[in-house]
Amino acid sequence: MAEAHRQHITRWFYDCGYDVHVGLAEMYLADERFTQVYETVTPGLARYVHDAILANASARA
Repeated sequence: MAEAHRQHITRWFYDCGYDVHVGLAEMYLADERFTQVYETVTPGLARYVHDAILANASARA
C-alpha cells in the first residue's frame, strides 16, 4: 500500500523518492490539517499510513 501510494504521487504529481515520502509521512502526524484528512476516514489511519510509509522506506534502503 505504501509503495503504491509513493508511486501514485510520483506518477501524477512530482518525483517522490523514499526520503520525500518519509517527510510526507511525518507531516501526516505533525500537521493537524493532514492528520484530520486521514482521521475523518477512520480513527488511527494517520498513524497507520505513517508507519506503513516508514516501514516501506526502511525495507527499500
